[in-house]
Amino acid sequence: METNLKYTEEWLSLARHGNFQLAEKLYFDKLFPEIIDKFQNRFSNLFDEDEVLISILGFSPEPIILTANAVKPIKHYIITTEHKDEVINRVEEFVQDEFNLITISDTSFNTIYKSLKEILYQIESPKITIDITGGKKSMVAAAAIFGKDYRCKITYVDFDDYIKELRKPVPGSEVLNVVYDPYINQPELFLK
Repeated sequence: METNLKYTEEWLSLARHGNFQLAEKLYFDKLFPEIIDKFQNRFSNLFDEDEVLISILGFSPEPIILTANAVKPIKHYIITTEHKDEVINRVEEFVQDEFNLITISDTSFNTIYKSLKEILYQIESPKITIDITGGKKSMVAAAAIFGKDYRCKITYVDFDDYIKELRKPVPGSEVLNVVYDPYINQPELFLK
């Protein structure tokens, strides 16, 4: 495992020895701010200044936080089916800009698609990124279809290295994949 982040080995040792609360505290107090900086420096050039971000939230706040810090959106909407206070508190702690939290009643295609369409009516920027990293698979599928239908950039936070026994990415190995960019993947949509 290669990493150049200062607290990785200490975090890994705590986690592997079952000190999960101490490991989590170290992670969010010391390690995660470094991860955010590295991620932001690496991926912020993929986005314009007038970008709107729509994030799908599941149980892990880290991908949403990373994407939000890379995009620096003018507006940010987070869609979830249920919000756990500790997850929302983490997002609030590490995302500097305000966001609108939208809690939906179910994960059906129609509910997701309708919720995304309602957001679309509220914004003026044509530059929309949908981050499909979090949420249930049905939510992600509906969001991806919506993104394709409405010419949105679709992103996914992935990783290069994984710690199998902890079910976590190696800190600092997180990458932002642009799954679909209409300007690159279908430029013919913009010809007049």
